Amino acid sequence: MKERIQYIVVMILMLLSVNVDAQALTDGRKGQEAAAREVIDRFTGGQMPAKVVIDLQPGANGCDQYRYSADRKRLTIHASSAVAACRAFYDYAKEKRAGIRTWSDRRFERPDDISCKDRACTTLFRDHQYFNVVTYGYTMPFWNEARWDEEIDWMALHGIDMPLMLVGAEGIYREVFREMGLTDSEIDDWEVGPAHLPWFRMGNLSGNSFDGPLGKEWHESQRRLAHHILDRMRALGMKPVCPAFGGFVPKAFFGHYDCKTEQTGWNWVPGECRNYRLSPASRAFVEVGTRFIRKWEEEYGVCRYYLSDSFNEMTIPDSLGLLTEYGDNVFRCISEGSGCKDAVWVTQGWTFVYQSGEWGKEKFGALTRNIPDDRFLLLYMSPEYGPDRCWERYDGFGGKEWNYTMLPNMGGKTFWTGNLNNYAVDYLRKLRESASRGNVTGFGLTPEGLENNEMLYELITDAGWTDAGAPIDIEEWMANYAKCRYGLYPDELKEFHVTLRNTLYNRYTDHPRFGWQVGNNLVGEGNARVDSLFTEAVLRLLTRVGEQDRTFTGHLEYVLAEMAAMCIGHKVELLARKIKETEDSQDAALLIGRLDRMMLQLDSVLCINPMLSLERWEQMAVKAGGTPADGTRNAVNARRLITVWYGNHRKDEPVQDYAARLWSGLVRDYYRPRLVSELKYRKGLLPTWDRIGFENRFVSSAPTLSPTPQLPENHIAFLKDMLCEIFRSAD
Repeated sequence: MKERIQYIVVMILMLLSVNVDAQALTDGRKGQEAAAREVIDRFTGGQMPAKVVIDLQPGANGCDQYRYSADRKRLTIHASSAVAACRAFYDYAKEKRAGIRTWSDRRFERPDDISCKDRACTTLFRDHQYFNVVTYGYTMPFWNEARWDEEIDWMALHGIDMPLMLVGAEGIYREVFREMGLTDSEIDDWEVGPAHLPWFRMGNLSGNSFDGPLGKEWHESQRRLAHHILDRMRALGMKPVCPAFGGFVPKAFFGHYDCKTEQTGWNWVPGECRNYRLSPASRAFVEVGTRFIRKWEEEYGVCRYYLSDSFNEMTIPDSLGLLTEYGDNVFRCISEGSGCKDAVWVTQGWTFVYQSGEWGKEKFGALTRNIPDDRFLLLYMSPEYGPDRCWERYDGFGGKEWNYTMLPNMGGKTFWTGNLNNYAVDYLRKLRESASRGNVTGFGLTPEGLENNEMLYELITDAGWTDAGAPIDIEEWMANYAKCRYGLYPDELKEFHVTLRNTLYNRYTDHPRFGWQVGNNLVGEGNARVDSLFTEAVLRLLTRVGEQDRTFTGHLEYVLAEMAAMCIGHKVELLARKIKETEDSQDAALLIGRLDRMMLQLDSVLCINPMLSLERWEQMAVKAGGTPADGTRNAVNARRLITVWYGNHRKDEPVQDYAARLWSGLVRDYYRPRLVSELKYRKGLLPTWDRIGFENRFVSSAPTLSPTPQLPENHIAFLKDMLCEIFRSAD
């Protein structure tokens, strides 16, 4: 009898547990449905439609999917996740040509007839990944909650569910190292400024010559921000990839612990760029790593995916045994530290592409030998850089899971580039056709910088959400993009898109910039692919669109400003080379005066688009500082990253001017006076010229800028008149 009662009690408890779990799933699903509705409501401004019904159910094959249909009263969305539901609504809006969400603009106009036929989509992928570690330097270091909210909405609408979330890592490390006996000053000496944190996290550099330490207020603000970001991501059912230990510790750590270490560096910039890495054989390696994960989860909750990179652009160990020790112990830190029983080690694949000749499948196999295939995720980066189908060199990464991600931008460069056909058709076709693709589970974006080249990002995210990876018709896609973004697609714009496909968007240029944007090449030829075909097409478009509806041109003016700026930048480069070849000093002086005015005109054009602004970048940095002094140091750090880059700038460094941004303020106060002075000095019009001194003074004077020029109200007419004047004067 007693055993029967015990059996009944156990069965009741099991049934209650099932009911509790079922209720939790129901509550979670309702919460995600509500979060998806909030994203949709913000995108539409509350306009559309009268009723949205969202039903979330898991996908049958683990890949994201949705189905939607609408009558005159309601839109019904069946989706595998909240993100898939947001993507479904976004595709619905684009099908109706009702709107689009870019970084610089949002357009949504409620269609007169909201009804549509049933449409379904099942992607090829389980994961839709986003961000590069260095995006946290070139774009995101000073974002606040409001800017993060905008980006999370952008992610959800574009179908992204696996973002890197690295905010707040340094505060957790600080707690770990304090507990292990290090002083605040010893940790301070290790830290760098916010914009250089990506390379600090990957072990390429450390120390206060990069505008550290971070300060108490910074760590506290980042703790609050990380909570906010994770709450929003989790509410939408996203799978954030959080930071894990890669082996890097303060130099002072070795004064407290007797352990084997090595000084790490950076293949790009030898010398001052260094950090310190524990040997994986050291007991302290696992102790630091597990402590970090536990403290992270105490603060932010349990995560499943953890990012750790130990060899970014560094010398790769020759010892297979040492690589296995690294792999085993990085994974051990994650698996033993996390409360998630199936926690996954995520690593960036750039090293395996960029340094594929040093790695090879034998070394990769040694690194991952003892890790279960489903507990390791590689973010394969950059088919743009090659070698083509690099995964085949690794036999599909030996059965390990991997995400196929695009890297369309280096350093946040603003210049437009990319082969549209590759993103629309070829990259996914090559993946599908490859017999050695292995266990590819995701697709995504790993750009170094955001807020640029918006058409390309729209295309890439669309490619990841075509039904079963179907190819995209570029001509049809560009027409729909224009109608969604601008509201119209007149013949003038259609004609320009043809030229665009035959010029800037017919191949990928990895580091597009003008010669005058690079300190050691000021009067040389850059690789920004602007030619007469493109500039003439831009001028024709500007001449004709002014006659179009003002609402249409209002949505188009940011893009027109970017195109005009690229054309003027090209004219500046041509004029600088002409001045270089001019022998008469008086003629040179006249031409330098013209170039000076032209660069001021370029700066004025850039002012039309508020995102292309040094002032915006630096004000974000200032506001992120807890004190006025912190704000100023942040601004210096922000300015350093996009100009001289290096901590103690003394000579031409390989990463100087790497970001190469066409930004107002940056052109006016940095590129222009530097180029003008260089030309005057070369032509004997200036007795001395210390370029390095000028560059360092510019960085240290942040955030001070000269006044922003005032613009006329009609931006389209201003752009047309400006470009016509420059074309005439340059002939």
